[in-house]
Amino acid sequence: MSYSTLLRRLKAYGLGRRSFLTKDDSKSTIQTVRQRVSEIINGPGSSGGYRTIWHTLEMEGLRVPRIIVQDMLKELDPEGTQLRKAHSLKRRSYVNRGPNDSWHMDGLDKLKAFGFATHGAIDGFSRKTLWLEVARSNNSPDNIAMYFLNIVQELKGCLVQLITDLGTENGLAASMQCYFHDNPDAHHYVSSPRNQRIEGHCGGVIFCKDLESEGVLDSTSELRMECLWYCYATVLQNDLNIVKEHWNSHRIRKSRHNTVSGRPDSLFYLPEHHGAVENLLLKVPQSEVDYVSEHIVNMNNGSEYQDYFEYARRSLGINLPSDWQEADQLYRKLVAVAENGI
Repeated sequence: MSYSTLLRRLKAYGLGRRSFLTKDDSKSTIQTVRQRVSEIINGPGSSGGYRTIWHTLEMEGLRVPRIIVQDMLKELDPEGTQLRKAHSLKRRSYVNRGPNDSWHMDGLDKLKAFGFATHGAIDGFSRKTLWLEVARSNNSPDNIAMYFLNIVQELKGCLVQLITDLGTENGLAASMQCYFHDNPDAHHYVSSPRNQRIEGHCGGVIFCKDLESEGVLDSTSELRMECLWYCYATVLQNDLNIVKEHWNSHRIRKSRHNTVSGRPDSLFYLPEHHGAVENLLLKVPQSEVDYVSEHIVNMNNGSEYQDYFEYARRSLGINLPSDWQEADQLYRKLVAVAENGI
């Protein structure tokens, strides 16, 4: 195809070089971006750097040069910028043949004091997040096993080796892995600091400490803690889903360390384009999945408190919260109704 034909085709299809700003909308776009960046750093994405925030804006359709986001972040969050700049890591050598060679899973306890336990897993080669879930407990073997079984059903197979820390909550998932392979070595225990593929990935922010400092949240009150779960659990899970999607679609840069660059989704589904071994997934018959599923005890997370808060919310004509601000308003209202009848 000649250059003139290429230009003619691009014009016919309405295609052109991707542009960021025009003279007409530059001021309004910058103002919109500034407002959105401010919302991100004051919400669940407060720990993200300028590349993370730039990628979030890209996903939302706000296209601006990355240098603008970097400058805005220096202005709006100078303390956080300096802390991230001073951070350094000592890396170990990590060898992985390709997707599904090993998965790493672990729990996040930063929110556990407020009743929110998080559990996640990533693929060792692609760094793709396989699941990131919030539950009442990340120490329940049944919960962890269900997460593992769900991804096995989704992929219609399981990995070569599952890597977890020494926690007893991982025992049921480890047993499933060894059962599917008919090999006791298909699972490997390591100490938690060595499980950095998932440990280094965990992160999250919630406004519980602010509520506690205001005196609105009392962690010794069962009623208030149950109300906190009712109001915030779904909102937190939605944010975790966004974090998962964001991570899996962002680009991992080239590094001087022995890591593969690219987008986790691309690295996971198209390993042959990145020089990795493919087809490492072990096909698991549906009969084995069904057999294992029958032996998992489904934990009942319901309670009389949750039924009461659902009844109270419906009686007040309030919709379920879709963001942190609405969850905060609902929490304060339900606590007032439950304790004072207001």
